Amino acid sequence: MSGPFEPLGSSGSGYEVYPEALRRATEDVFHAAGRIRDFANVDIEGLRLNVHDVGMLGEEAGIIEAFNGMIAELQAKSTRGFDRLIKLGDAMDKAADFYDAQDEEYYKRLRDLEKDEG
Repeated sequence: MSGPFEPLGSSGSGYEVYPEALRRATEDVFHAAGRIRDFANVDIEGLRLNVHDVGMLGEEAGIIEAFNGMIAELQAKSTRGFDRLIKLGDAMDKAADFYDAQDEEYYKRLRDLEKDEG
């Protein structure tokens, strides 16, 4: 099998890849992505300070803006992390599909060779 997508372990590179193990690792990546999404959208979603939380001195010191800005930044970074993990998981799935197809192609060749010898 040839084409623009030639992952490690193809074309006699000496590496072996087990598609099912790759798929199990992919599930872990998607699970981690979900945990990060939940952190951003559920765990810290309502976490905000206002003047009643810190009083007049806290407001004057800029604690409200600093804290709320930090929460917004955490949510943005978590969302970017989620997106990147989803892309990684998708790429791992694609690689597993490639290796499955490659294994199937090798199996067919071996079977054809056995037929020719038999």
